[in-house]
Amino acid sequence: MLLPAVLAALLSAQTAVGSTPHVVELVATGGTDVTVRIGDEDEAIEAQVRRVLPQAIRLAGRWGSLPARVTLTVHATHEELERATGRAGNPWMRAWARVAAVDLQSPRSWSRGLASDEDLTRILAHELTHCALFHATGRDGRAREIPTWFVEGMASVAADEHHHAFQVEAVKSPATLLRSDPKAVYGTADRAFRELVERFGEARVRLVITRLGEGHAFGAAFRSALDVTPAEFERDLVGRLSALAARD
Repeated sequence: MLLPAVLAALLSAQTAVGSTPHVVELVATGGTDVTVRIGDEDEAIEAQVRRVLPQAIRLAGRWGSLPARVTLTVHATHEELERATGRAGNPWMRAWARVAAVDLQSPRSWSRGLASDEDLTRILAHELTHCALFHATGRDGRAREIPTWFVEGMASVAADEHHHAFQVEAVKSPATLLRSDPKAVYGTADRAFRELVERFGEARVRLVITRLGEGHAFGAAFRSALDVTPAEFERDLVGRLSALAARD
């Protein structure tokens, strides 16, 4: 059962993230301990993060359990986020996830200078869903074999995002579009994963993740759980959605 929020003990820390000393706070919620690292200048964001974390963790748990401990680091600027993640040249990026860590650009430095609770819940749920998948599969091993549409679609659906863009190229060659048209990549992933759940049901999609956790490569896990290969599913998806687009 989701704990309401919050075991909190402020600890002082001198942390080498950016140039500002960070507060380290432990938040226990939903069976996961989240260490929040955040600059003193983002006190208001700290309160908002603590407020939305329980819901974000609940949403992320739809497809699997999170690690027992996760570190959430809030970076004051986009440049600090890029340095921390090693992901330069992505001005649209607001967060990045690893096995047990999420890096978030402070909403204070977003274009609007803020985020609603709903927006922040979604972005944290999205990234924490990645943590759950990487926790189950191993980020440096089998997870690298999982198609982008599955990884990003799983997170998009868990966070209840609603994208509308779809491009055939984003199914097979997302890397070529990610810098030029990220909306197409995320929209395609969202549509593909929703189609997957509608066709096979949540239990069988979760079985794919279970098979990955047992050590199977993605293709074998997908085939074992769903009785089709990823290529067959993708071919059918592209054919049907292309036909729909042609009629619109």
